[in-house]
Amino acid sequence: MTRTIGYKDEEGNQYKISYSEELQLKHLKALNHQTRWLKKNFYIKLALTIILGILTFTIVYTLYKLDLINFFTGVLYR
Repeated sequence: MTRTIGYKDEEGNQYKISYSEELQLKHLKALNHQTRWLKKNFYIKLALTIILGILTFTIVYTLYKLDLINFFTGVLYR
């Protein structure tokens, strides 16, 4: 009791597709869905890497400027 899928082409002709074609369509849809998620994950990782780089640069720059004004030496010898 298998259910076949009806398919319409561009001209409006309807025909039934075979089980293997049905599986190919399911795999194609799953592949497209997975590709979308992989692209989203890539862009999210890229954004997080950029944010982490900016944060690291800010911390290093702040420590450098504090060292120039002898902040650590003043705190250490108080």
